[in-house]
Amino acid sequence: MAILENRVQTKNNLIELSKFTLFFIRKSLVTALILLSCFLLYFSYPKTIATFALDSIGKTLSLGTIVYGQSVNTAKSLYSMASYFQDLEAENLQLKLEIASLSKTQELASSLKAENTALKEILNVPQNIEEKFVTAKIVGTMMSPFTSYAIIQAGENDNVKVNDIIRGTKGLIGRITETGNNYSTVMLINDHNSRIPVITENSKARGILARQDNNLKIIYLQEDHNAQVGEIILTSGDGKIFPRGIPIATVIKVKDREAFVEMLDDLNKIDFVVVASNTE
Repeated sequence: MAILENRVQTKNNLIELSKFTLFFIRKSLVTALILLSCFLLYFSYPKTIATFALDSIGKTLSLGTIVYGQSVNTAKSLYSMASYFQDLEAENLQLKLEIASLSKTQELASSLKAENTALKEILNVPQNIEEKFVTAKIVGTMMSPFTSYAIIQAGENDNVKVNDIIRGTKGLIGRITETGNNYSTVMLINDHNSRIPVITENSKARGILARQDNNLKIIYLQEDHNAQVGEIILTSGDGKIFPRGIPIATVIKVKDREAFVEMLDDLNKIDFVVVASNTE
């Protein structure tokens, strides 16, 4: 970029020098012709010669003014063209730098991908886990002190099955409990009958997410747990329904062997959900 700036500065200096030279020549020519005119007016004889000389000088001055104006316009055009090509050169250099950066990023991504594949082979990690997703619209919800469920516009015709998990925009919100041809019922995670094995993200405290006394809690925490306010809770993978690692809620209060949590998604503001079915 320093080289580019030097090139631009050099072009600007040349243009300014050209403009100054034209201005200096014009001023010198005008001054000389004016002096000559004065000399001929006051010291020349006869008058016919003086008149002829004065007319000649006037025509020369007019011609010089025209030439100077055209020269200035030409200099301005050259300056505009130089600025245009200067911008093109700067843009071209910037694009070259971005291409070089993207090439390095691509090389790094390829290297990391190869390394990841090699590590999975060493650890004997399954490479192909098929995940099927269906996006569905929520057509109705029912949330009361006794039950919390939703009706979604997706059913058996969309390959939706009982116990498929439902995700909102940020995390888990429930699971399928009943299916029809084109609609299904979702038990939301704040339903009194919902029980989800969970683990806190940082302290790794395990428990069961459940609704008690109109509060969403993690219950059955161990006595020596270290759950902290602000932690994200995830599905632990225990049991056969929910895969490990799906975010659900945030810890807002810890009391003895319980932790009060708040869902990541606001159920009142969700219009569409994702129905996920994982099969190995």
